[in-house]
Amino acid sequence: MSKIKAPEALVIGLLFFSPYFLFSQGPITYYEHVRPILEKNCIACHRVGEAAPFSLETYEDVERRASFIQMVTETRYMPPWFANPEFRHFRNERILTEAEIQTIAAWVKGGAKKGKEPKDLAIAAPVTYPKPDLVIPMNKPFTTPGNGTEQFRLFVMPSNTQEEFYVKGIDFRPGNLKIAHHARLMVDTTHVFRPDDGALVSDTVLPATNLGVMLASYFWYGWVPGNFPTLYPDGIAKKLPRNADILLNMHYSPTTTPETDQSKVLLYLTKEKPRRPVKTFVLDEHWISNQPFYIPPNEVVTFYMRSPLVPADLSLINVLPHMHLLGKSFRSFAITPDGDVINLIKIDDWNFNWQMTYQFDQLVKLPKGSVVYAEAVYDNSSNNPRNPYFPPRPATTGWGTFDEMMNLIFEYIDYEEGDENLDLYQALKEK
Repeated sequence: MSKIKAPEALVIGLLFFSPYFLFSQGPITYYEHVRPILEKNCIACHRVGEAAPFSLETYEDVERRASFIQMVTETRYMPPWFANPEFRHFRNERILTEAEIQTIAAWVKGGAKKGKEPKDLAIAAPVTYPKPDLVIPMNKPFTTPGNGTEQFRLFVMPSNTQEEFYVKGIDFRPGNLKIAHHARLMVDTTHVFRPDDGALVSDTVLPATNLGVMLASYFWYGWVPGNFPTLYPDGIAKKLPRNADILLNMHYSPTTTPETDQSKVLLYLTKEKPRRPVKTFVLDEHWISNQPFYIPPNEVVTFYMRSPLVPADLSLINVLPHMHLLGKSFRSFAITPDGDVINLIKIDDWNFNWQMTYQFDQLVKLPKGSVVYAEAVYDNSSNNPRNPYFPPRPATTGWGTFDEMMNLIFEYIDYEEGDENLDLYQALKEK
């Protein structure tokens, strides 16, 4: 019996698992092969009423953009995802496999055939949610200048509540999906930001009021296109202090004509004090070990952070790294008292324009005595196309877009036995 040589076996294996081989018995069609890929990865955003600039809900929608879809998927520009899946997977991960990318390309090259529409084709209905208990809008509408520039704005949204509330669910509704790119919510009880309502985040007025201010929450909620509301199970909730202000850090996409937005925050409340409050664990520039946090012009610099010993067992819910335009890469992991390494997140190509909250697929136990480490690379050279200054200028800590930051933010609850199997998102699935 003759044996297949290794190179021949490799060629046969690649051929067998190629989409071209799999579909050689018949044409690749939209309904049978392409639509399932789009439903899993794209249509949550690319549907009527959502944030993407066009819909991909029908064959006609997809066919007229077939070549464009092939290009953005082959270059991995879409769907947007930046955490390295070989380091850790996340619940909200959207990554096309090589086979899926090749399937789309083969479909386009084969003429973008429609195929036979299934009789039982399920058209996903818009997700509906209960009426919120409290709606907090922006104080007034905001109109972009329409001069082709991205806008990073800070809005102060007073809650005007007379008592402390417990929040079991949060949703963010952009008032204008054409321009809303992403948003980050924080909570402030000092009210010192109120004069800055609507200011550019890079305005010089901001450092005069925000430096040294201790926020009640540096990260309360994050929104990017395709996000669903956060709804926690019974007994788990966040705190909204009495008369607190919600700070909205809003990124608007560039437009050539003025556009108006008045976004709002929707809150779902519970009257009972949560048995397990959601807390926030923040590492910022103060925890950098190789101080000072200063990035000279024309240099690439790596900074390292180390947390204090974790004081108790924690269950991590999600993670949000944060840098600005000079950021190039970010990596974080934890080391337990037993010497085990827990990979947390790794972003090989940082993109300031796509900042996401990465949801762990299961709660991650961080044992008492663990230490969280992070390392971030900043490129302040002319080789960095995102560098806001040419020639480069020195950069250091600041909220302005052209300043820099190194933040690592976790949401967590105190650990209880069995948390590894707790589905925090069951409440969302049941809606």
